[in-house]
Amino acid sequence: MEENKKNARIFYLTLAVVLTVVVVLVIATTVSRRNSPITDTGANSTDTDTGRPSFNEEELPTFILPVSGIITMDYNDDVQVFSKTMNDYRTHLGVDIKSPIGSNVLAVADGVVTKVWDDPFMGTCVSIQHSGNAVSIYKNLAKNVQDGIVIGASVKSGDIIGTVGETAMNEIAEEPHLHYELKVNDLFVDPKEHMTFPSSDMNFEDEVTDTAQ
Repeated sequence: MEENKKNARIFYLTLAVVLTVVVVLVIATTVSRRNSPITDTGANSTDTDTGRPSFNEEELPTFILPVSGIITMDYNDDVQVFSKTMNDYRTHLGVDIKSPIGSNVLAVADGVVTKVWDDPFMGTCVSIQHSGNAVSIYKNLAKNVQDGIVIGASVKSGDIIGTVGETAMNEIAEEPHLHYELKVNDLFVDPKEHMTFPSSDMNFEDEVTDTAQ
């Protein structure tokens, strides 16, 4: 009987040691993977000076401006800015382009409509897939978008997709504007890095022509 108890204690002790070793190995492997450098897949790389993703501009289309107007709120993905509507500070993953209610909103490049939806905070929205794995997103549109703007519809650069509205409850205290976002390889990017916006109110037709050249 004593011999059986002794053998049982040895067995459980050995089992505990083995389990401990396994747990230590799993933790060590996990830490090693987290600390190891990520292999670049070629989809995008990181600019060592800014720490932001960089992309092959040659694969992207030439973007035109989505609406007439100037930027009243910049893109900020890491610095929180004050929201008049929400009375707090938050990141802003797009640009707000001041423009009168009813102003035409244009597709910034050839593409395919991937989504048309009503967001409870950002109002009526449309997203368009472009070449170079780019997606343009238009928010705070008027309730009714342009006829034919449905999922799967092909659009050309400059096609009207809707008009500026006041449907974004999160930005209702701002001046009438289009909230415009741009994603490349599923990452939000600063639209100003991919198209030229006017620095002051000026003729929109001239600005679109200059940008498209």
